[in-house]
Amino acid sequence: MKLRKDTTQGTPPEVRYAYFKSVGRIALIFFVGFTFFFFISSIVLLFLTKPDKEVKVPGVVGKQFNEVYNTLMRKGLKPEIRFQDIYEVDNGTVLEQDPEAGEIVYEGRRVTLVVSRSKLVLDVPNLVGMELPFALNKLRNLHMHDRTLTIGAGVISYVPSEKTADNIVMDQIPRPGEKIMPDRRINLLVSAGRTEGAMTMPDVTGQSINLCIDLLLSKGLYIDQEVVDTTQPGKSGSIEVQNPAKGADIKRGDTAKLKVAHYKRKEREYNAFERVEFVVPRSAKPGLLEAYVEDNATRRIAFSKPMEPGQKMDFVFFRSGDSRVSIVQDKKVLKVIKIDAD
Repeated sequence: MKLRKDTTQGTPPEVRYAYFKSVGRIALIFFVGFTFFFFISSIVLLFLTKPDKEVKVPGVVGKQFNEVYNTLMRKGLKPEIRFQDIYEVDNGTVLEQDPEAGEIVYEGRRVTLVVSRSKLVLDVPNLVGMELPFALNKLRNLHMHDRTLTIGAGVISYVPSEKTADNIVMDQIPRPGEKIMPDRRINLLVSAGRTEGAMTMPDVTGQSINLCIDLLLSKGLYIDQEVVDTTQPGKSGSIEVQNPAKGADIKRGDTAKLKVAHYKRKEREYNAFERVEFVVPRSAKPGLLEAYVEDNATRRIAFSKPMEPGQKMDFVFFRSGDSRVSIVQDKKVLKVIKIDAD
């Protein structure tokens, strides 16, 4: 039998030691690398195969689709719409849902909604010459085919007028008599009365703060709200007391002090009055503090008053859907407050 030649003969011991040491080091590195790779792979596999979060499907039948869309998305569900033409139901109403209310599903599940699509055509009512609150109430209560329908108000703009009294609708678009779909909004041009020189304080007691704040601001008045709690939801946002009183002499730069009622709800509805409290930072300079609201309605101002550092801003405004309230001083945003509808 032929013996294999020992190639290590004649090799110095220190060389053989270095060789076996390097081989052991490579084996150790390979072992550690493999172990690390196996560990990371296990974590990734565990993450990818972890069970999805369970979600209870809310009941949305009978509600407006634009009111429930954000609710479904926040729960991790994916709304999928199918339209059904129907005349007896308001446009955009959820008629059916799948899965049904109360079912437990995994996050990411599609929720199929059957939504009404009405081709009902309405005649635009004549609002010119009406006081703004009465005009808005008329839009909310239109009668057609034994049904009560609602048309939303769009942009409400105030303009000075020497001839037309405060808060009277002067013009509208679309025009009276035009044919529109129920989801069309009506833009209104409203009289602010006199806005320069000698003016008198309008009567805002009993009105909603969102209906008269623009009127008061158009007269150059600052508004100081005193928010008081109420146990009656229907009174939320209404002005209980005003100072100056109706008919009192006012001028630009005066402050109107309004006592405004607020009902604190346990859950945030899609349309509701909200209260905002904000303390002016000590680092801020004295100046005009304003609050702007952005939601499903038009961007608008909800607060305007000169304030000092450390003073508290406290006011009530009407919210439609999710909203962002920007607290601004001299065009610089101090804080953005986000309010989500439930």
